[in-house]
Amino acid sequence: MSYQAMWWFKKAASQLQLLEPDLSFDSVKKIVGEHLPLQLKKMELQDLDMEEASYWWNLLFTDAMLAIENAQGKLFRVATYVTSDWDLAIKALKTVRSTKFQMIRLDMGIDRHWIILTSAKKPHKNDDWVDLLYEQIDKEPSESGSALIKM
Repeated sequence: MSYQAMWWFKKAASQLQLLEPDLSFDSVKKIVGEHLPLQLKKMELQDLDMEEASYWWNLLFTDAMLAIENAQGKLFRVATYVTSDWDLAIKALKTVRSTKFQMIRLDMGIDRHWIILTSAKKPHKNDDWVDLLYEQIDKEPSESGSALIKM
């Protein structure tokens, strides 16, 4: 179910021209290797294809990168993770709030990390996404730079 919600979100973000190209795969692998060596080892032990970028992005709870301006015209780079599963959203938020993840975001040039909880039953209108994203970018971020957003 969460995959459908993520797909709808990425489609809307693309139509709204908010999607930013991801970092190079080599950069992501280097940063993850430096900050999350134990998780990297777990990936290897699971015999995952270490050249499949989606495994690395999933480890970082990131489905898409957004480039979005606040009301003052300042541009922010925002990592987003979309799910329809409450427990997974809470787990993701706890993880991305950690000191390690704050360091990862700093190394990746990410200003904020949003976990978006939404239904996978039907897509939202682009206007709904615009309202939600621009309202959130204008809010003062938490100390960790991360937030759980309910759609």
